[in-house]
Amino acid sequence: MDPIEKQMNETNWSYAENDPDALAELKKRIENIGRKEDLISYSELVKGITFHLPNVNKGQPFQIEIHHWSILDRAILGEFLGYISMLSYRKARFMASALVISGRSDYNRPSEHFFDWMKKLGILAGLEADDFWQEQVRKAHDWFQTNSL
Repeated sequence: MDPIEKQMNETNWSYAENDPDALAELKKRIENIGRKEDLISYSELVKGITFHLPNVNKGQPFQIEIHHWSILDRAILGEFLGYISMLSYRKARFMASALVISGRSDYNRPSEHFFDWMKKLGILAGLEADDFWQEQVRKAHDWFQTNSL
């Protein structure tokens, strides 16, 4: 097992493993956008998804308010995206979450959290962040043409 996969496997997933329905819907949306060779904003990705997490909102179902993201909302989605990237990395050595970007027209790329996580995993050593991201997008688009997670 390579060191990147090892680190991801050792991550404590507080949210992503506790809501298989939300995870399945997020994966499906990422796969579909990949097949279209496109990108999707964080807000569009979570729009209308009801989360059921025992450790959030006293276990009651909730949706992320896409016009008023809280720190917790960002943490929850970030973890789900990290988990989905772990799955795509295991299968095909790419980060599926690269297809999810900020909706801000002046940014149009993943948040800095994505790049910070890549640095933490040791992936960006010696690589330009934008070059790495574009490579991940290409790999995801290629993969999702004939495969799924």
